[in-house]
Amino acid sequence: MKFASCRINDGKMLVSSFSKEYNKTIFEKMFYATFDEMKEMIKDFDHIDFVVPGKDIFFFSRNYPPVNENQLKKIVAQDIESDTTFREADMIIELKTSPLEPSKVFCIQKEVVKKYLSNFDQPGKEKIRSIIPEEYLAFQCHRNLEKAIIVGDDYSCFISGSGKIVKNIGISSLKKELITFFSGETPDEDFEKWLQTGVDISSGAELSDVELRIRKAITVFFEKLIEKFIPFNENFAPVSIIINDILPEGTDKIITMIDSSPFSEPPFNVITASQTLEMAARVPDRGNYVNFAKGEFAYKGGFHFLKKRIIAGAALYFAAIIFLVAGMQMRISYLNKRTEDIDQRTKTVMKEVLGREYPSLRQAISVMNQTIQGEQGAADRRAVYPYSALSIMEGIFPLIAYEGSSIEISELSIREEGKIRIAGTADNLDDINKLSDNLNENELISEISRGQINTRGDKSSFNITFEYAQPRKAESKSAKSRKKGSN
Repeated sequence: MKFASCRINDGKMLVSSFSKEYNKTIFEKMFYATFDEMKEMIKDFDHIDFVVPGKDIFFFSRNYPPVNENQLKKIVAQDIESDTTFREADMIIELKTSPLEPSKVFCIQKEVVKKYLSNFDQPGKEKIRSIIPEEYLAFQCHRNLEKAIIVGDDYSCFISGSGKIVKNIGISSLKKELITFFSGETPDEDFEKWLQTGVDISSGAELSDVELRIRKAITVFFEKLIEKFIPFNENFAPVSIIINDILPEGTDKIITMIDSSPFSEPPFNVITASQTLEMAARVPDRGNYVNFAKGEFAYKGGFHFLKKRIIAGAALYFAAIIFLVAGMQMRISYLNKRTEDIDQRTKTVMKEVLGREYPSLRQAISVMNQTIQGEQGAADRRAVYPYSALSIMEGIFPLIAYEGSSIEISELSIREEGKIRIAGTADNLDDINKLSDNLNENELISEISRGQINTRGDKSSFNITFEYAQPRKAESKSAKSRKKGSN
C-alpha cells in the first residue's frame, strides 16, 4: 500500500510518500513536483492527505456552553458571521473541544478548498482522504502546546490560545536571497543541487564561504521573523516553530540557538516540513481529527471509509433484525392473547348454548350441528335428540301461528328427555286455549302441562311444557296388550 501527504508551496506540490506493510508505515522520500507531475504520480497512491496553509484558515479559541456538536456549530457560525464577512452556507467549520480547555475552532471557505482541489484532476480528487488545517497539526506536535510560529512559503503566523496573527513574510523570500549566493548560469538549479548534498550548516567547521553566507542569512531571517511576533506574546510559555518548506540541513539547530527569552526559557522547538507531512499522514488513522473533507469534498474510497460504511451497515442490519424479532414477538403475544380471548368466549358461548363446556371447539360445533340438523332416521324413532331443532320449530310454529292468532312467543327451549317449554303472551284466553288444543291434537306431542296464566292489562302471559316426539301413553299401553295377545 502506497500513500502520500502533500501541500502547495510557491506554485508547486511538496510531497511526502509512504508505504505500508501490515501495520508498519515507512517514510520513503519528500520531494517537490509540478501539478502535472503530481497527476501522474497520484495514480500510484491509494490515498492522499492534503494540508491546507494556515493563511487560509480562520482559527480562534473560545469558551462555549456544553451543548452537542450540532448546536455548538450553530453558535460558532453565528459568531463567525458577526465577526467576518463569511456566511455559514459558504463555510466548513470543524471543532476540537475539551472539558477543561476552550474550544478550538477551525474554519475555511468552501471556495478556498475548491481552489486548492482544482490543481488535481478528477481521479486525484477522489483519492484525497483528508484536508487538514496546519494549525491543527501544530497542536499535535506536543500535547500541552500553547503557542507556535508557522512559517510557510509566503506567510508566517503566530498561534496562541486567543487566536492567530498572520504576517506576509515567508520562506520564499529567504530562498530567493539564498539563490543569489550562487553565481552560475542557473543559480536555481545550483541551489537545488546543493540542497541535495545535505551539508549541515549548523557546524561552522569546514563550511565554504557560500555556506557561511547561507547560515548567516537563515539566522538573520528567523531572528527578524521571531521579533515580529514578540509584541503579540501574552504569556511566558514554550514556542514551537514549524517550517513548512525544505531548507538546508541544520536549519533546525540554528533556530534552537536563537534567543527565545521573550517567549520562554527553553529554546525553540523546531518541527520540519517532513515531520509535519508525516503527522498529516498518521493523524487520520487515529480518528477523531479535524478534517475539512466533508460534504461535497468527502472521501468516498479506501479501507477506513468502507470500514465505517460496513460497520454502519452491519449496525443497521442487526438493528433491523432486532426490530423484526421484537415485532414478531409482539405479534405472537398479541395473537396468543386473542386466541385465549376467543377460547374463553367460546367456552362461555358453549356453556350458554349447550348447557355445559366441551373440551374442544370442534366437539362443541359437532354437538350443535347435530342438534340443529338432526340425525337420519331420528324422526321415525320420535326422539327429540338428536332430532332436528329445526324440525321441532317446523312442527310447533304452525300450531302457534294459526290464522287470527295473537300469540307472541318469547321463549322456546329444548330440555332433557324431549321436554319442550314455550312461553309468551296473547291478547285473550281463547287464543291460549286454541294453542293448547292444537298441541293436544298433534301426534308427536304428549304430556302437555299448562302453567299459570297471568293477565295484565290487555296481555295474558302463559307457559306450556310438553314432550315432543315421544309415544303417547295410550299408544304405549295398547302396544303392550297387543304383545301379550300375540303370546
